[in-house]
Amino acid sequence: MKFLNKLERKFGKYAIPNLMFYLIFGQGIVFFATLINPSLYYNFLFNWDAILSGEIWRLITFIFIPNSMDPLWFILMVIIYYSVGTSLERTLGTFNFNFYYFSSVICTVIVCAIFDMSGNIGTYINTSLWLSLATSMPNMSFYLYFFIPIKAKFLVYLYLILMAADVLMSANKIATLLVIVASLTGYIIFFVIPLLKERKMMGKRTTYVKPASAAPNPNRVERTKAPEVIKVAFHKCSVCGKTELDDEDMEFRYCSKCNKEYCSEHLKNHED
Repeated sequence: MKFLNKLERKFGKYAIPNLMFYLIFGQGIVFFATLINPSLYYNFLFNWDAILSGEIWRLITFIFIPNSMDPLWFILMVIIYYSVGTSLERTLGTFNFNFYYFSSVICTVIVCAIFDMSGNIGTYINTSLWLSLATSMPNMSFYLYFFIPIKAKFLVYLYLILMAADVLMSANKIATLLVIVASLTGYIIFFVIPLLKERKMMGKRTTYVKPASAAPNPNRVERTKAPEVIKVAFHKCSVCGKTELDDEDMEFRYCSKCNKEYCSEHLKNHED
């Protein structure tokens, strides 16, 4: 996207490399601080009234609240989210991943401020990372509980189930739904909008061809050929030129140092 390229040229130097590491590190601090003093947990939650009263740290600390305070689940979530976040950063690039995450944070804060919502709202932003990874690398495998293999594309169904449950159980369903949509701001910018543009381009290029006929026959029903589907590649290796159209199981990674994309065969041995 042109506007993202302009922003990266101006502000790319301020992007935080390995952003997910710092987010996980912050969650670790909150986790152990809460174990020592459980009452501290409520000081990190988003609360608009408390923010207006001067507790402005809540504008950012809510993203450091773990999804679970159970030690086993916390460790499992740390491993999953770090893997998902770093994979997305390699795919999108450092600046784009920063923009993805913090645009979702800002939009979530705005919606929560409007509806005066409070709580662990950062969970929605972190959970949306599953959806992004499932879209960009649907055939990537995860090992649930370290030994159950699951394809990333199936995380979409898990995400939809969890979000639907939250909306249905919420006292303010509309506000909860809007918060979930706000948490998907980065996903919409980097995945939904490009997909809609691609489909629009495919619609313009698709043509219908009627069979030639010497003379029209009123008793015959003419059939049109099915539209030709034009496939567009999202990923292309800078070394060998392969795309996901050549091999749907091929994985691609984006190098933040040289700003180029490589297939899994050439990622480790390319020249920066």
